[in-house]
Amino acid sequence: MSRRGFTLVELIIVIVIIGIIAAISTSSLLAARVRANEGGAQGALKSLQSSTIAYRTQEGFYPVSLAAMGSSYLGGGLESGQASGYSFELRQGSGGESFTCTAVPRTPNFTGVRSFCLDAYNVIYTYDSSSISADGVNCPPGGTALSS
Repeated sequence: MSRRGFTLVELIIVIVIIGIIAAISTSSLLAARVRANEGGAQGALKSLQSSTIAYRTQEGFYPVSLAAMGSSYLGGGLESGQASGYSFELRQGSGGESFTCTAVPRTPNFTGVRSFCLDAYNVIYTYDSSSISADGVNCPPGGTALSS
């Protein structure tokens, strides 16, 4: 008697193998997206470094917020406070003599796992926490300075 088709056991084995491959590729894609978003956030902060210097040169003080800088300084839509899966917040401190800008993932562990902070000394710090806040003068303690 000749056998046609596949047995139920063979079909289940194939489905399990496909499921394992899908799980591995999905986690790899998620990790790649997180790395890309974190790189985008770092890039936005580097762009913000030069924008805040230009603003201070023109106005005589650092901006009070990203919206105050507007598209004439930021140009890339960062004035909305959202980019690359991150939320950005700029705070002025010391009467316009300093500032901090934080970048935190909009959806922790999905759009990013690390947070970032930029200060008036143009140092970008990275934090393993997905939630930080700064006071406009100093970035929170515990960050690691990124090398350029």
